[in-house]
Amino acid sequence: MRKLFVLAIIASLLGACSSIRTTADWDPSADFRGYKTFNFSQSFDEIKVNDLDKRRIKNAIKVEMEKRGYVLSDQPELLVNGYVTAVEKTVVTNTHYGGYGPYYYGWGGWYTSTDVNKYREGTLIVSLIDVRQKQLIWEGRAEGFIPPSGGDKRTRATDDLMQQLFWKYPIK
Repeated sequence: MRKLFVLAIIASLLGACSSIRTTADWDPSADFRGYKTFNFSQSFDEIKVNDLDKRRIKNAIKVEMEKRGYVLSDQPELLVNGYVTAVEKTVVTNTHYGGYGPYYYGWGGWYTSTDVNKYREGTLIVSLIDVRQKQLIWEGRAEGFIPPSGGDKRTRATDDLMQQLFWKYPIK
C-alpha cells in the first residue's frame, strides 16, 4: 500500500511538470565553481510580470543559486537577468458524433461539437552574466503553461519551475 502511495505522488509530480519544457545553454569554458556571489540586474525589475510573480521568480532563483553555494552580494561576480514573454494561443477541437439511433431504430442524427479554448503560453529566460568579462555564461529557458491559480499554488509552481530549470545548471 505504501509503495502505491509513493508511486502516486511521483506520478502527480511528474504530471505537474509535464506542461513546462526547459532548455539550457552555457559556456563550456566558464569555471562555474570559481564564482561565489550573485545579484539581480537592474533590468530584472523591468520584466513584464506582476509584482507578486516577480517576487516569486526572484525568490525561487535566489533559492536555486544558494543551493549551488552562491551568496547574494552587493558586489556580485554574476548578474542574474530575466526576460518574460507570453503568447495568446487558441485550440479548436471538432468532435463528430453520429451513427445509428437508440436500439438501432434507423439512422440517428449526426452531431458536431466545436470547443474553442484560449490560453496563454509563456516563456521565461534566466541569464547569468559574468560581471568582469561582461558576457553571458549560462541561459535557461522555460516554456509552457502555468495555471492561473494564485497564492501558495502559484508559489509552489514557480519554485518547481525554477528547480526544473536549474536542474540543467552545470553544477549542482
